[in-house]
This record gives sequence, structure tokens and C-alpha cells, in this order.
Amino acid sequence: MPGIDVNQLWTPARAIPSPQADQKAPVTNVRGGRYGEQYVLPLTVTKHILADEGSYFIATNVTPGTAQGYNIQAAFSDTTPLIYIQNNDSKANPFGKRLYLDYLKLICTTAPASATGARFALKTDPQLRTLSTNNTLAITPTSPNSDVATQSVCSVNAQNSATASVLTASSGAARLVANASMGGLPIVGDEFVLVCGPADPGAYPGLTAAQAVCPGRKVSCLPPVILGPNSALTVYAWFPGNAATGLSYEFEIGWWER
Repeated sequence: MPGIDVNQLWTPARAIPSPQADQKAPVTNVRGGRYGEQYVLPLTVTKHILADEGSYFIATNVTPGTAQGYNIQAAFSDTTPLIYIQNNDSKANPFGKRLYLDYLKLICTTAPASATGARFALKTDPQLRTLSTNNTLAITPTSPNSDVATQSVCSVNAQNSATASVLTASSGAARLVANASMGGLPIVGDEFVLVCGPADPGAYPGLTAAQAVCPGRKVSCLPPVILGPNSALTVYAWFPGNAATGLSYEFEIGWWER
């Protein structure tokens, strides 16, 4: 309309500005942060908006109740992956997407019987790695939004054998971005959940006599993990003291791409 400036007027306001009544006619400035970001009110605290726009993805084992195998692993090894994720977008693509890791869930279906604990770690690498020995299962990521057909730019490989897979060594630019301990001896039915960048870390439940026979959910809080185009993310798992039985597991991973 004539006489109305359609450009937004940006007003940095770290402190809460004065409120205004509903249906106020005059045009007012947009509240912004001191680095140029805009303050907005989200419609929901969940990640439904990411799924709604088609940028949220999950990867899980193909058939619920059918577990994947894992080798006996008692110590950390840089070249022995549990799950290997690759962002296949191009670094040269000006619209290349990053992967924002949300969570990783493991369900124990066969316990590493002689283990004294459960440990996990994550590494990012700006250089892609190669499965020189590949005993993994390729998993196709999918959108939880049934109304979109957006394809993920990432590929996921999850270990599925008692014989270890072998990755080429991580590069000198690789970063260890997460390191987690998840309590004592895992038992069948335990859920291990690694959550990235949670606002509320919560408490870790202590060991009780009942826990020896009753499966539970163990949650560990990791820092925000972001994977750029043409880069690799490796998830490691090991069980100190384990020498007899390898883990069997079901899994689920959630992330978004933007």
C-alpha cells in the first residue's frame, strides 16, 4: 500500500521490550538479537516442524524384533565401527546440507555377558572413510512424515555380524566429539539412548538389585553433533571385560538436515 514501508525495521533488544495490546494498528519494529537474529515464538517445543518441512529423518533396523549382530568388543578401536554415517552432499554445493544428530537408541537383545560396563564414543571426520572389511547392513533413511518424499543426503551402515568390520583409520582432522559411559553389565531389554544437546540432562539412575533382572532405559547426554557435507560420523561401542558373547541389538537414529 502507498505510504507503508515494507522493509522490516530491526531493533536489537536483549531485554524484554514493552508489551503491546492485541490488534494494535501501528506498524512496529521487529525484535532482533544483537547478532542480527530474529526472536520468534515456536508453535511447539517438539521437532514436528522439522518433520513437517521434510528435513527430519530416521534410520532403524529393518524388522522390529530382528536384531543385528555385533562383534565382541572390549576396548575402543578407531577402525571398528558400530554405526558409520556418511553425509554425501558435496562441499562444493553452495546449498549443501549439514546433518544435525538428534539421538541414537540401542535396544539390547543379547547381552555382552561378561562385560562390566557399556561405553560409547562418536567421531566426526571431514574426510570420508572406507569399509575395507564390510560386515555392515546398509540402512535407508526415511522421513517420519508420511506426506513427503524427501530423500536424505546421508547413508547409514550398521554392524551386523560377529565378525568385526574394518574402517580405514580416521584422518588427522577427525574429532572425538562424544564419550559416554552407560553403567554396569547390560541385560536383555535395556535401552541405551544417546541424546545430543539436550536442554535438560536429567539424572542417571543408580544400580539397584532389581536392575540385575529388570531392564531399564539409560540415557547419556552428548554435546551437539553436526556433520558437514562430504564428511563422516562414526559411532563406537565397547564393553569392558567382555570376552564371551557379542552384543545383539536393535537401533534407531534420528537427525535433521538443513
